[in-house]
Amino acid sequence: MSKQTLVLLHGFAGGTDYFNRVEAKLRLSFDVLPLRLPGHEGEDVGPDTVEGFAEWVMKDLERREIENPIIVGHSFGGYITAAIVEAYADKISGFGLVYSTAKPDATEAKQKRNQNISRVEEIGVRAFVDGMIPGLFAEGADPMLISEAKEIGYMMTVEGAIRALSAMRDRRDVTSALNQTSVPGVIVHGEKDALISKESAFSPNNSRISFESTDSGHMGMLETPDAFCEIIERVFA
Repeated sequence: MSKQTLVLLHGFAGGTDYFNRVEAKLRLSFDVLPLRLPGHEGEDVGPDTVEGFAEWVMKDLERREIENPIIVGHSFGGYITAAIVEAYADKISGFGLVYSTAKPDATEAKQKRNQNISRVEEIGVRAFVDGMIPGLFAEGADPMLISEAKEIGYMMTVEGAIRALSAMRDRRDVTSALNQTSVPGVIVHGEKDALISKESAFSPNNSRISFESTDSGHMGMLETPDAFCEIIERVFA
């Protein structure tokens, strides 16, 4: 019997290695496919809207002849996953938003995105990543994990960063679509996440979507890999 395909979408300034501490264990239960998003890890730039990234993902999966996958997205990848649930629910069999939300940016957050766009243009990717990445981890996180995440982020292009930041800034509220979907899913929140509080995380009003937590910051798949895998396996395997 073939295994279900589990597609993993990394976050902003991330890459497929964001999942290198969970991939082997998840492969015991799934056919795991981490996707490299446009503008990251040296890839050519692509869309500048979340919907455009969602379309790119679905076309890439179609090209690979992958049908009815489970799609789990981290942070920015979660925004893309939520857009996929809204537009392509009939083409997936499950979804996860991990350290992410289906809510749009508030006004203050939009302003911060604009500031970050200007900052990337001014100082470049490397310096921007150096300033951003440590805040994604919980206090006291392994410095080696932070260093590894920085190295991954360095491969993002300036234009890729700008387009992704624009997409995140302009994304729509898709909580209604998730509350109405019949696709089973999970929301995973980091109890020490400084970026997305429990209040700003999307708490579903849908019995087919569970809400779970890990004792981590925004990077639970690196900080608490066993807990991350246990949730994904329990919900979908």
